[in-house]
Amino acid sequence: MKKSSLRAFGIACFLIGLLLTFSEKMNLSFIMSQDTVNEKQYKTQIAHLEQQLDEAKKQVASLEKTEEDVQLSTESTVDNTASENVPSKSGEDDTTSEDTVSDTLYIYGGLTPAEVAQKLKDMNIIKNSIEMELFLAQPEYATSLQKGQYNLNSSMTIEEIANIITGKTKND
Repeated sequence: MKKSSLRAFGIACFLIGLLLTFSEKMNLSFIMSQDTVNEKQYKTQIAHLEQQLDEAKKQVASLEKTEEDVQLSTESTVDNTASENVPSKSGEDDTTSEDTVSDTLYIYGGLTPAEVAQKLKDMNIIKNSIEMELFLAQPEYATSLQKGQYNLNSSMTIEEIANIITGKTKND
């Protein structure tokens, strides 16, 4: 009986091995089909996200165009109003004070040149805050910002503004 039970045990082990091998191959094919399904889902999601991105870009472009149109119409309205109210004198330049912006800059303790430059840009006194910041970073201006309030306008040069807010004169 020992030989027959040993033989049965061997056959059983062989069959179990075959079943495990076959079941693994079945599971692998199932996993591969799952990967294919997941890949299709990812591609669909990516396509959907790309479509949303394109729509967002279109909306941004539309908003920018609308903003430009509003600015242009506002500028033309301001130009028309200014030209109606100011009589033109022959021999004089008509573009002197119409485009000039005047405002008051307040400097308090602890303000950095970068913050001052950004305030000037926000007030439309200067067009480029980085240029002003670099100018104020020069050794003769770097530590000379004076507390106070200053009436400035956009017709002033960066150097004139820097001289005013640092208390420097042209000869310093």
